[in-house]
Amino acid sequence: MSKIDEISARSKEIILAKLDNAFKQEDFSYKESIDPVEHIASSKLSILEEMKQKMADNKYIVEEASKQNLEEKINEIATHYGYEKLIYPANLGLDLEKIKAKQKICFDKEIEHLRSEVFHSDFSIINARAGISSHGVALVLSSKEQPRMLSLAPKLCIMLLKKENILRSLSEALILVKKENEILPSNILFIAGPSRTADIELITVFGVHGPQKVHIILY
Repeated sequence: MSKIDEISARSKEIILAKLDNAFKQEDFSYKESIDPVEHIASSKLSILEEMKQKMADNKYIVEEASKQNLEEKINEIATHYGYEKLIYPANLGLDLEKIKAKQKICFDKEIEHLRSEVFHSDFSIINARAGISSHGVALVLSSKEQPRMLSLAPKLCIMLLKKENILRSLSEALILVKKENEILPSNILFIAGPSRTADIELITVFGVHGPQKVHIILY
């Protein structure tokens, strides 16, 4: 073994020993961190109004409906764009008979078996787990029942969000996800409206890496 190899091996031993000792510190105590958004709490708006305002600033199209009228509102949006091909998650929780799309595909298989349907659908409907008022974003969790591609591939993504699930900050949202999931989802998405970029020409183009339009229905 060369001198350099000896030094490298010794350094590795020292680093690993320090890591082992770090986990054995008996005087360690957990201190809950301060959420800077909650600590400041400067907004005079309710969290609902703040989120609606900031989502609109992020180019969401914000809609409101009752639980009973969700399908009607979805039909209104899809008809406005002339979209007829829907792809949806297995856990959507709506009456699909009431949705007037000509083609309705459930994303209940691996992408390899639904690639054409996913990339040739006009619009998707997904459930958002929470809305974050401080940033105007929606928290969407990927799962086997609701794959990530549902929020990426179609031209239009319609998100459904219960008003009771609006939170003040990103920190609150992450704490919620950790409490509800012993094993974290493969993707935790904070979606800030439609996909867009300005590139070097500074001309905003929508739909480059995701949907051109995003409607969020609060109910």
